[in-house]
Amino acid sequence: MAFGRQTVLCLMILACWPIGNRAEEFSQCANAEPDTFVMTIDDCAAYIYCNGEDSFRDSCPEDTYFDDKTQECVFDDAGVCLKGLETEEAEEVVEPEAEEVVVPSSTPDPTLSPTIPEVDTTAAAPLPSRPAGTRPHCDSNRDSVHPHPQRCEYFYRCVGGYLTIVRCPYDYGWDSPTEQCRPKAQANCFSL
Repeated sequence: MAFGRQTVLCLMILACWPIGNRAEEFSQCANAEPDTFVMTIDDCAAYIYCNGEDSFRDSCPEDTYFDDKTQECVFDDAGVCLKGLETEEAEEVVEPEAEEVVVPSSTPDPTLSPTIPEVDTTAAAPLPSRPAGTRPHCDSNRDSVHPHPQRCEYFYRCVGGYLTIVRCPYDYGWDSPTEQCRPKAQANCFSL
């Protein structure tokens, strides 16, 4: 009978034993200031919010990447996040072979030699981005919404002190006065 009571007692202790609910630790947050965003190493469209035990990893909306300088998700118009994919695609492209012309003469005829097409090596200029200080700061005491300063279809939402970026449905924009998504033709967009 004593063995049964000890077993039950041990099971009760194990059942009530506090389980370590430690937050996930991110090495990128080791030297980061609290309440900041940092880029991830393995995915250019993801970021980590560093704030001690409240730190978390999240992804940017489609067609955007995390810009470490502005600490926000920005549109990938310049293909910043796609650069790794471009090298794979470039390997698949087969260059056309130059046509060989056989000339019976011993002196080369410059008009029959193959021409090498000129390649445009100029890279697209980086798009200007807004200063990092214009991202809204969230108050943990109240929820709020804020317009995005550059893109009408986006807005920021603060919930419980956490900042997220939200995109309105297709062909809708964030209407600042009503604080809701409306058809772009009717939306009063905020811009700097």
